[in-house]
Amino acid sequence: MRTSHTAIRKRIAEEKSRLTDEQLFASPQFAAYLTDIAEGTTGRYRRKSSVRTYWDALPHADIAHTDNRVITVNAGNYLTRSFPTRSLKADSLLGIVGHECGHILFSDFTMLATYHQALSGGRFYPQEPEDLSAKQAKSLREIGEFLEEKDEAVINALSSIAHSLVNMMEDVYIEGRMCDAFPGSLKTGILLNNLRFAEEMDSVTEEIDHQHHEVFIVANLLIQYAKTGDINNLGGYKGPYLDTVYECIPYVDDAAYDDDARVRFDAANKMLLLLWPYMESYIRQVREDIKNHTNKAETEMGEQLAGGAPLPGGLGKPVSGKKGKHDPGSDEDDRNQLQQALDYEDGRMELEKTDEIGEDGDGGTSRTSDYAGAGYVSQAADDMERILTQLAEDAAYASYEQELSEELQAESDKIRYGNAHRGVHVNVNRMAYVDPSYMEAYRKVAPPLLLISKRLQKQISQILKDYKEGGKLDNLPMGKRINVRNAVRNDGRLFYKLKLPNDRTDIAVAILNDESGSMSSSDRITYARSASIILHDFCKGLDIPVAIYGHTEFDDVELYAYAEFDSIDNKDQYRLMDMSARCGNRDGAALRYVAERLMTRPEAIKLLIIISDGQPAGENYYGTEAEADLRGIKKEYSSKGIQLFAAAIGSDKPNIQRIYRDGFLDITNLEKLPVNLGKLIIQKIKNQYAA
Repeated sequence: MRTSHTAIRKRIAEEKSRLTDEQLFASPQFAAYLTDIAEGTTGRYRRKSSVRTYWDALPHADIAHTDNRVITVNAGNYLTRSFPTRSLKADSLLGIVGHECGHILFSDFTMLATYHQALSGGRFYPQEPEDLSAKQAKSLREIGEFLEEKDEAVINALSSIAHSLVNMMEDVYIEGRMCDAFPGSLKTGILLNNLRFAEEMDSVTEEIDHQHHEVFIVANLLIQYAKTGDINNLGGYKGPYLDTVYECIPYVDDAAYDDDARVRFDAANKMLLLLWPYMESYIRQVREDIKNHTNKAETEMGEQLAGGAPLPGGLGKPVSGKKGKHDPGSDEDDRNQLQQALDYEDGRMELEKTDEIGEDGDGGTSRTSDYAGAGYVSQAADDMERILTQLAEDAAYASYEQELSEELQAESDKIRYGNAHRGVHVNVNRMAYVDPSYMEAYRKVAPPLLLISKRLQKQISQILKDYKEGGKLDNLPMGKRINVRNAVRNDGRLFYKLKLPNDRTDIAVAILNDESGSMSSSDRITYARSASIILHDFCKGLDIPVAIYGHTEFDDVELYAYAEFDSIDNKDQYRLMDMSARCGNRDGAALRYVAERLMTRPEAIKLLIIISDGQPAGENYYGTEAEADLRGIKKEYSSKGIQLFAAAIGSDKPNIQRIYRDGFLDITNLEKLPVNLGKLIIQKIKNQYAA
C-alpha cells in the first residue's frame, strides 16, 4: 500500500476539522499534557501527581477530584463546556488541574479527616466554639441537646453542611496559595473558573423561587462570596438570608487565608451555629431518608448546593512555606486583571451599600447564538493547537494503518497456502493505534539495543554511501580500466572501475518470529524481541525496507504485522513491544504469507530471516508432513529469488537444521543473536554492492 505525503497531509487536515471537544479534551494526549502541568507543579515540592480525563456532560456530573496522587478531571463538566471557545475551555481545565494540585500541595488531609470524624461522632473539633453571639450561643445549646441524644439525622445534617463550609474555605485557601506560587496559566484558569462559576450561579431570588432548602440558599451565597468577593442579588432581595451571610463574612475573610487549618475548622463551627436556624427542612428530609432507607437528601444536596469537588482523602501534611494573612485587595486586583484580559468590562466598581435598584427599559431577555468569545488569547492556545494537530495526525495515521491492515488481510485471502493448510484461516493483526504504554516500554529497553544497531550500521554505511553517491573502486584483480599508478604493485591488482550514483536500495528484509508458547523459556522471546528492535533500527537507519512479523496458532493462524514495508506513522518500533510467547506454531502458513509479502518488493536481494526455537507444532500440523511442507516452501521461494535463513535458538536445533538445511543458522548464544543476524545482512549487502 503506497500513499503520498500530500494525501496524508490532506487526511490530517480533514481529521482535524472533524475533531470534537470530547475527542480533544478527553484524549490521552490532552491528559498527558495536563499531567505534564501537574507534575511540574507538584514536582517543585517533591510531590508526585498525574491526570486522568474522561467525558460526562450530565448536568450534575462531577467536575474533578483527587486521591492525593491521581487527579481525575471530567473534561465534559458544565463549567468548562460553558465557555465559548476551545482556548477558554483549555484554560478552564488548566484551572481545574491547578485547583486539585492545590489540594495535593496545601491541604492537610490528616486534620481534615480528624475534623469530619469528630463531627460525625457528635463533637466539635478542634474545640467547642467560644466567644459567641447570643444567636450562636442559643444554637449551640440546641445542637448540644441533639448531640447528647446521638440524634443521627441532626449529626448527619450538621456534618454535611460543615463539610461544605470547610470545603468552601479550603478551596479559597489553596487557590490563593496556588495563584501566589504559579501566577501564569494556572492562576488564569483558576480565576477564570471562579468568575464563570459566579455567573452561572442562581441569584438569591432564583434560589428562593426554586424552593431550595433554606440552609442551601445561605450556603450558596457564602460560596459565591468566597469565590468572587461578590453576591448575585440582581433581584434586590433584602432579608434574613443576606443578614446571616453578612454575619458569616468576617469568618470567611479571616479563616480562608490562614495557614492553620484549625482556624478554618473553628470558623466553620461558628458559621454552622449561624446557619442552624435554617436547617429544619433539610434535617427533616435526612430523618425521612434514615427511616425509609432512601437518599433523597443527599441527591438534593448534590443538585442544590454549589461548591465544586469534594475534598480529597488520604494522608499527608501541606508543603512548608507560609503564605501569611491574605491581602484583602489582592483578590480584587486578580479579578480586575482577569476581567481586563477577558475584555468583559472596562473596570470593576467597589462594593457599596444601596437601598434600591432602578431599571429603565422594557426588560425581557434575548439570546446571541453566534457569540464567538471575548477575543482573549489563551496562554494554553499554542499547546492546545499542538495537541489538536497530534490528535488529527494520530487519527489519520490510524485510519491509514487500518486500511493497510485490511489490505494485508486481503492479500492473505488471495494466497493459496497448499493442501497442508486447507481449511485453515489466516488472520493478520496490525495495531492501528499504538497505546502510549508501548512507547514507554520501548523507551525503557531500547537505548542499549540501539547502540548495537548504530555499531552495526557503521560497518556498512560507507559501502552504502559509495553505492548511492557513486565512486571509484580501485585495486581490483580484473576489469576494463587500468590504473597506471598500480603498476608498481606485484599483486596484480591493476584495475579500477567507476560506479554511478544509485538511489535504489537493492536489499529488502523480512523477519518472521516464532511466538509459540515454548518461546517463553530461557527468555527466548525477549531475545527475539531485542533482535527485532535492533534489526528494525539497523534497516531503517540504512534506508533498507524491512517488515517484521510474529506468528502463532490458536484456532486460526494469527500473524502479527509489527513492522511493515509501507508503514508511515513511524511507530513500528513501538509495536514490536507487543511480541509475546503465545500458543502453537503453524510455520508453513506464516512462512508462505511473509514470503509472498517479500515477493512484492522490487529489490534484487530479498532476505527472509526466521527466528524459531522448534519444529512445527500446530493443530494437525506436525511431524514429517509439516517438515516436508516447510522444505517445499523454502525450495519454492528460493527458486523465486528469496534467500531464506532460520535462526535456531532452542533445543530443537537438529530438527530445524533438517528442515532448512543450507539456510540453518545455529545461534548457541542468545546474547549474540542480534549481532549475528546483523552481520548476516551486512554480508549480503557487501556481496551485492561489491559485484
